[in-house]
Amino acid sequence: MAADSHGKEWFMGMAFSRALALVLLTGLIGCASPASDDQSVADGPEKTLSPEAQAFQEQCDDNIARLEQGLVTLENLAPPFTVDSVLNPLNDFQILLYDSASRTGLYEAVHPDADLRDVAGKCTAAYSDIGTRLSLSRPLYEAVAAVDVGSAEPDTQRFHHVTLQGFRLSGVDRDKKTREKIRALNDRITKLGQAFDKNILEDVRYIEVSPQELEGLPEDYIAGKPVGENGKVRISTRYVDTIPVYTYAHSDELRRELRQQDRSRAYPENEQILEDLLSARHELAQTLGFDTFADLVTADKMTGSAGRAQSFIDDFHDLVQPAARRDLDRLLAELKTLDPDATQVERWQAMFLEERIRREQYDVDAAKMRQYFPYRKVRDGLFDLVSHLFGVTIRPWDTDTWHPAVEAYEMYEGDKLIARFYMDMHPREGKYQHAAAFSTQVGIRDRQLPISTLVCNFAGGNNPDDVMEFSEVRTFLHEFGHLLHALFGGQQRWAALSGIATEWDFAEAPSQMLEEWMYDKATLQSFAINAEGEPIPDDLVERLDAARQFGEGLTGNLQIFYSALSLTYHNQDPATFDLMDRMLELEAHYSPMPHQDDTYFYANLGHLNGYSAIYYTYMWSKVIALDLFSEFAEQGLRNRELAQRYRKAILEPGGSKPAATLIEDFLGRPYSMAAFARSLGVSPAGAGPVE
Repeated sequence: MAADSHGKEWFMGMAFSRALALVLLTGLIGCASPASDDQSVADGPEKTLSPEAQAFQEQCDDNIARLEQGLVTLENLAPPFTVDSVLNPLNDFQILLYDSASRTGLYEAVHPDADLRDVAGKCTAAYSDIGTRLSLSRPLYEAVAAVDVGSAEPDTQRFHHVTLQGFRLSGVDRDKKTREKIRALNDRITKLGQAFDKNILEDVRYIEVSPQELEGLPEDYIAGKPVGENGKVRISTRYVDTIPVYTYAHSDELRRELRQQDRSRAYPENEQILEDLLSARHELAQTLGFDTFADLVTADKMTGSAGRAQSFIDDFHDLVQPAARRDLDRLLAELKTLDPDATQVERWQAMFLEERIRREQYDVDAAKMRQYFPYRKVRDGLFDLVSHLFGVTIRPWDTDTWHPAVEAYEMYEGDKLIARFYMDMHPREGKYQHAAAFSTQVGIRDRQLPISTLVCNFAGGNNPDDVMEFSEVRTFLHEFGHLLHALFGGQQRWAALSGIATEWDFAEAPSQMLEEWMYDKATLQSFAINAEGEPIPDDLVERLDAARQFGEGLTGNLQIFYSALSLTYHNQDPATFDLMDRMLELEAHYSPMPHQDDTYFYANLGHLNGYSAIYYTYMWSKVIALDLFSEFAEQGLRNRELAQRYRKAILEPGGSKPAATLIEDFLGRPYSMAAFARSLGVSPAGAGPVE
């Protein structure tokens, strides 16, 4: 979802990278949360729930009762205030809160029972409110502040530091009336975010076209699109339809019409909701003493401020321009071979033209490549890669799941079970439509295993030998990178430091780094094998590598437009601008292609809820990811010793150290933009350390 029509994904992990991130970044929990005027946990008497939903609601009620009692206990702690008497009980409380909220967030997004999804949404709101109250508890804050951690272990000192930071950013030092206002605003933000996500999830649109308009699409795709009684073929705005159509369909009108519907989802419903969400966030930020919500939400990130985030966006934009212009010139030249009168490339044409250039100029045909990527072999090959690099074994886990298509696995190191995970990998009605990694149980050293869930929408639901797009293999690697980070990092003492608990603008780095293995010949040929048993040929892998730089400039430019949109919407008083007008201004400045008429991207960009102002984290993390990968590029992509060092320095610490320290521990220096510049084929001059 991160890239325009490129199927990049939304990291939705319930890591809670700060002790109180539930409050500061509401919307992280759920993707498809129901919303209504009444978001209480219990349904009204007129509602008859399914048995599964009723049981889940009872569990939720029980957890909330335990949390309510736990909050009372925490607020009545008596001196002396020590690690054992304060931090340990707080940790116990957070484990229950994180695990409860993680499960509801997952079930909101993927559970097949609509009643249960409704209950999960209401539970999410209740857990969020408890998190808000925790963050605003003056007695607990004073108890935590009184704890002397001077002689404690470094991870305990870190936990103490980020907890106090979270309290202060939440407004715990404000008077009672202000704290009540903050709580009400957080509740409103949660409900608006749930409504925003729900509208995106539920608005699946369709177009109907003649079979002749499917010319150019793969045979297996066409075979899966039966002709209706009206003589038309129905195509949806789900990724399983949009990516093939944007990439292969010869019909310019088909691509244009589908993209218009795709980029108009949740409009007009989400326009007012987004305006209200931005206003509530702005009011919250000002109540907390910040000029804008962007200033608030970046305060505990690597950037540290909205100003530095904007500087990064501008620097990145300047760096990527030569490559973006080069890519766009090539697309326009290719378009002129089809339409000599063409003067500009439209959004719905970009992927199609990129594919033509790769096929004609690099002899890389994505449609023909698909034969080498059956889902089952890609999955097993990825497992083998992880096992080789990190010395672990992945085995099936015999356990109940929420749907028959869900796979479950256990991860062992030698004979020791260290983690578990689920994979919900294929599309179905009512399920989150993109790709994401969800924390499902926070890992606590010597207490409970980390459990995470991978959610994607690949082919293979009916037949595990159904083939995937090469771009989907990239998505698989990316999301599995999040999964590894959550599992390897989920061995901490403190819940707030466990898993993907680093600053959020580092969270995408390990996932984006793992994508680089998709171009490694040894890795690809270990699993990219067609039905005849033939591995992907050497020369095709070499051509893939030669073509990989093409299009990266354009992708980077589009990404930085999304980053600017996300930041700008949250970096000004929303009463001073119109959503569409401001988007068009930013699009004209940052985007290499014109806006498509009658589309409303801001209404269906789910990141505006989940990531709020900090979409820039994708590109910030990309810069770091390529710098980290430079070590593997130099020392070998199958280098087990280096992979173990990477695991120990980057993944396993979770949030126990600042991200910049983790990076320097691995690289032996601060990170820089140089590796990213080289990936674009532009001069790295001036692309030094990120300031």
